[in-house]
Amino acid sequence: MTATADGQTRGAPGTCPVRKLTQPDDGLVPDLASVDGGAPRWRIRSYALARAVLRRPDGTRQAGFGADGLGAGPVRIRPPILYLEGDAHHAQRRASARLFAPRVVEGYRDWMQETADRLVVEVRPDRWTDLSRLTMQMAVEVTSRVIGLDHGASPGMRRRLDEFFEPTTGGSSVLARWGAARRSTAMLRFFLLDVKPAIRARRRRRRDDLISRLLDDGYTDLDILTECVTYAAAGMATTRELMTVAVWHLLDDDALLARYRASDRDGRVAIIEEVLRLEPVVGHLLRRTTEPLTLDGPDGPVDVPVGALLDIDLRAVNADGRVAGDDPLGLCPARPLARAVGPVVLAFGDGHHRCPGAPLASMEAEIFVSALLRDDLAAAGPPRVRWNDVSQGYDLRALRVRRVPGAR
Repeated sequence: MTATADGQTRGAPGTCPVRKLTQPDDGLVPDLASVDGGAPRWRIRSYALARAVLRRPDGTRQAGFGADGLGAGPVRIRPPILYLEGDAHHAQRRASARLFAPRVVEGYRDWMQETADRLVVEVRPDRWTDLSRLTMQMAVEVTSRVIGLDHGASPGMRRRLDEFFEPTTGGSSVLARWGAARRSTAMLRFFLLDVKPAIRARRRRRRDDLISRLLDDGYTDLDILTECVTYAAAGMATTRELMTVAVWHLLDDDALLARYRASDRDGRVAIIEEVLRLEPVVGHLLRRTTEPLTLDGPDGPVDVPVGALLDIDLRAVNADGRVAGDDPLGLCPARPLARAVGPVVLAFGDGHHRCPGAPLASMEAEIFVSALLRDDLAAAGPPRVRWNDVSQGYDLRALRVRRVPGAR
């Protein structure tokens, strides 16, 4: 492994590229460890333990993405699907399953290809283009179609969602205060300009999308807004990061890029999913125990009390050599995995909260990345990396690219 001028690391010639996004507390061992702090908290780094916890709906509940604060406000809102448990969750999953059925997802392919082709034209040889803006627009348009937001192609809606998902930076300057004010109204503007018109249109005529189904189930406008924001976070913000990090890896390794271009569709998806295994967009999944659990620790059984927080470190779990095989921190497409382990390991979660849009995200990423990389690109340098306290993952910004004229 060698260091480069841009601060990244690369494997030796002929080996797999390595993980780009690391944090000081990254580690692969131990499988289970108590984390110092006030309340009981255990960190899980083992695939077997993580899978067992995620498939234990009767003993745990969602604790990530602000779940512990849900319902604390003055307005009663029906919990979105991400936070539901038990029969209510199963009912919601069954009702939304048809939106992500293989036939339905495959039906989006031609439209997604047209969308990607339209967007990548913006990358020109005479200027730098921030790739995160294009990947967000792609993700917004695709997810909007599933949700039923009619303004998905509008740059205005992308900007509103960008502002809403922008992390708070603090500061007392005029620009900082202006940014904070814009973020504080982004949700209201998203509701008034994007969600509310879609609701009105579907009250007149139902369509095959999420908002129509929610109206059939008696959801209020505020409930629908909450679901739209949940799907936006799950389908827009995360897929944007997947597309951006995949392009970053491909532009940074000539051999990997050549392999990607020479592969068929399945081979390209395999490369993108290996990027996701290595660089999971959601870095940690949190569960809170609702009954006492006994977990297999490195030194024997560990009794976990009710109310404890279980922190599943996906960055470690996805690099568990017992399932990922040799060189688990390398980006090695088509690596041999343990039996019954999927190509992204647990990057899409597992159990009853596994991401229902996983096939859609993989297809979308492959279509966009392939359209973008038909021609050679140059990058101005690595992206700016920020760590997100909500997703426990990364946000990539300012990956600036341009076409290389006449290169191919």
